[in-house]
Amino acid sequence: MGIIEKKLELLPDLPGSYQMKDKNGTIIYVGKAKNLKNRVRSYFHGAHNAKTTKLVSEIADFDYVITKSELEAFVLEINLIKQYDPKYNIMLTDDKTYPYIALTNEAHPRLIVTRNKRKKGEARYFGPYPNVRAARETVNLLNRIYPLRKCYNIPKKECLYYHMHQCIGPCIIKEKIDYLPIKNKIGSFLNGEVKEIIDSLTIKMNNASENMEFEKAIEYRDLISSINATVAKQKISINDLTSRDYIAIYLDDEEISINIIITRLGNIVQNHQTIINNYNSYEDEVLSYLYQFYDINEKPKELVVRGIDSNIITLALNIPIIDAKIGKKKEIMDMAVENAKYNLENKRNIYKNTVLKKMETIEELGKLLNINTPRRIEAFDNSNLFGEYPVSAMVCYINGKPAPKEFRKYHIKTVVGANDYESMKEVIYRRYLRVLMDDLELPDLIVMDGGAIQVHAALDVLNSLNLSIPVMGIQKDDHHKATCIFYDEKLIEISRNSPIFLLLSDISQRVHDFAISFFRSNKAKGFFSSQLDGIKGLGPRRKELLLKKFLTIDNIKNASIEEIEKIGISHTLAESIIAHFKEK
Repeated sequence: MGIIEKKLELLPDLPGSYQMKDKNGTIIYVGKAKNLKNRVRSYFHGAHNAKTTKLVSEIADFDYVITKSELEAFVLEINLIKQYDPKYNIMLTDDKTYPYIALTNEAHPRLIVTRNKRKKGEARYFGPYPNVRAARETVNLLNRIYPLRKCYNIPKKECLYYHMHQCIGPCIIKEKIDYLPIKNKIGSFLNGEVKEIIDSLTIKMNNASENMEFEKAIEYRDLISSINATVAKQKISINDLTSRDYIAIYLDDEEISINIIITRLGNIVQNHQTIINNYNSYEDEVLSYLYQFYDINEKPKELVVRGIDSNIITLALNIPIIDAKIGKKKEIMDMAVENAKYNLENKRNIYKNTVLKKMETIEELGKLLNINTPRRIEAFDNSNLFGEYPVSAMVCYINGKPAPKEFRKYHIKTVVGANDYESMKEVIYRRYLRVLMDDLELPDLIVMDGGAIQVHAALDVLNSLNLSIPVMGIQKDDHHKATCIFYDEKLIEISRNSPIFLLLSDISQRVHDFAISFFRSNKAKGFFSSQLDGIKGLGPRRKELLLKKFLTIDNIKNASIEEIEKIGISHTLAESIIAHFKEK
C-alpha cells in the first residue's frame, strides 16, 4: 500500500484545507473541504475531466490542516494559495487597466488618482473609473469641498491652497487634526451618496444669500452644479447610484467562465472577464477567485449573483446580495450571463485553433530537423558591453507557446572579457547540471540565438554531461533578424512566411530582449554602485536601498538629508552621501 492510500484511510470527517504535492514535494494545488475524507478521496476514485486528471497524475503526496469550520478552512486555503502560489490554483494580480481614487491613510491624508494600489491599509480605494479624466474631475471637485492637503511633502509654510480654503494647513497647525469626519463624507460621496452633501451645500447657499454674502452663495451654487454635472456624466438608465457588481457564472465540465459587470454611480465602468479551471468543486474555485478579486479591488455596496449559491458568496465576502428579477438590474444581469457564456465558448474556439496551429508548427519543425516533436524548447542568448556586465538568459516554449515561469537569468561568473563561446559553455553547464541534479524536465530541443559557435559550445557541454539533446542555432543578419537554421553542421533555408520561421523569429526576439533587459538592469546597477563608491559606511545593502528609492544618481544629488534618512539610513551617513556629491 502506497503512502497516499495509507493517508486516505486516516482522513477525518472534519472540515479543513488540503495541499496536493508533486514528486519534488512542491505544493501544486490547495483546496478546502467541509469533509476532508470525502473531498480528498474523490480525487483518487472515479472519473474526472481532462484538467483534473492532469492534476491527479502529478500528485505524489498530500497534507491537510483540520479547522473548526468550513469558513475557517476557506480563509486558510486563501492564505496558503498566497504563500505557495500553486500552479493549479488561480492567483490574481492587480489589474491596473482602470484608475482608482485613493484616500490615503497618512497622518495628513491626501486624495489622489492612481493605477497602482499600495499595501493593504495604506489607503482606501474607490473605483475603478472609466477614464483618468473622470477620476481627476471628481478629485478636483472633492478638493474644492474638503480641505485635504495637496502637497506630497508637507512644506514649512502655508501655500496658496491654504489661502483658498482648500487645505486645512497641517504645515502650520501644530495641534492634532481630526480628519475622520472629512474622510467619512468623502467616502460617502465616492460611494454615490451625494444627496446629503447637496442638501448641506444648498442650506449654506441659502444662508449666504439671506445674509447678502452673494459671492459665497455663488460659490456654493457652482459647487452644487459641479456635483450634479459629475453625477450626470456618469449616470445611465439605472435609477440609483449604489455601487453594485453583477456576477455571472457559466460552466462546463472543464472550465468556469466568470463575468463581473462593475457599476459605480449608476454607470457601468468595467466588464471583468476570466476563465478558470474546474478541478473538483466549481463553487470552491469561484469562491477562491472572488475572494482574491475583492481582496485587491474595492468592494461594492451590493452584489447581484447568478450561477452559484448566493448564501456562500454572502458568507465569504460579507457583501449583501439582492435579487434582479425585473427592470434595468435584470437587463444588466442578463448581459453579464450572456458575456460569461460567450466568453467561454469563444475562448474555447480561439484556444483550439491556436493550440492546433502551434502544435502543427512544432511538429513541422521536428520533421524538418528529423527529431521528435519539440514540445519543450529552451533558447539561450548572451549580452555584454565589451566584456562588461556579462549576462545570459534562457526562455522556454512549451507546445509552441512562451512559458514565462520557466524563464531564467544568469550572471556570467567564470569568464573574463567578451568570450561568447566560453560564456555559453558556462551557462549551458550550469543549466543542465541543475536539471540533472534536481531531476527536472529536459528539453526536446535547445535553440542558440546564434550560429555554429554557440551550437558547438552547447554540444561540447552536453557531451560532457552525457546528455543527448538536439541543438540548433538561429543565424542572424546585421539587423538581428533570423535568416536560416544551423543544425547538424548544415544551414537550412526556411521561407520567411512559414509558421516555422515566425515561431523561431519569435523565440529569437524574445530571448534577445530578455537578455538585453537583464544586461541593462545590471549595467544600471553597476554604474549606480560605482558612483557611490568611497562613501564610508555605505555597503551593498544600503546602495540597493538608495537605488530602489531614488532610481538615479541625479535624484540622490537633489535629495535632502531627511529624504535619505526615510529609507533607513542614519543622519551621519546621509550627511556623508550629500557631502560626497558636493565634493565631486
